Amino acid sequence: MKKMLFLLSITVLLMGTLSAAEKKVDPSKFSELIKLNAVLTDPSLTIISAIEKPETYVLKLVAKSPQGSRLMFGYLDKSTSELYVGTGYIKDGHPIFIEQDADAIKEGVYFTYGTGSKEIYLVTDPECPYCTKFSKAAEGQMGDYTVHVIFFPLSFHKNSPAMIEWIMQGQDDAEKKKRYDEIMLKNSTKYSVLHKDETKPFVYSSEVQKQIDKGTQATLELNVRGTPMLFDADFNPLAMDQVITMPKK
Repeated sequence: MKKMLFLLSITVLLMGTLSAAEKKVDPSKFSELIKLNAVLTDPSLTIISAIEKPETYVLKLVAKSPQGSRLMFGYLDKSTSELYVGTGYIKDGHPIFIEQDADAIKEGVYFTYGTGSKEIYLVTDPECPYCTKFSKAAEGQMGDYTVHVIFFPLSFHKNSPAMIEWIMQGQDDAEKKKRYDEIMLKNSTKYSVLHKDETKPFVYSSEVQKQIDKGTQATLELNVRGTPMLFDADFNPLAMDQVITMPKK
């Protein structure tokens, strides 16, 4: 019995040691990390989260370009200040990652529809033909879900901003869903009244721009690469056929 208690004590102690060996870095310290490697001073790179390990800092980075923003992971060596970008792996082969910011993802939701017991996140672009195909296939099949919609307007879809602005002018979630369906299911072009000069980039209203910024952060946390994409309540990616029955080709 004493031996078992001793082993249990050692196990608890080791668990505490492991937890202490890895901690989240306070954002106020990011400026100090940036000084450790010249690459991190590039204005197109932003540290959005970091954890400190015994020998390295694991960095969650956002790289901005004319094509958009993408998520990257960096590994900053404490002793040499050398920076490695890519996916790191611990000894047993599991990737090193920084936990997703659940609050940022939830704040990025544009509207929610449905009352099903299963929560699901749908990342979509109203001008994306694949998103339209999914919406039409999903009609009448989403009764088991509460669907949280996050828009991800692709840069080469010139009508997406006006579509999103028009949808978000709905007074509540129900009206936003109705407008969304008008575009996705009925090919409505009512949004076009908002973009009178198509030779100039569309400018969102201040309120919608705030949501666009939150939505961008959410898609970075989810590591979205295209549309449509589905995620479960724990933000794990889902295949389309895990949610609905897709029509055969």
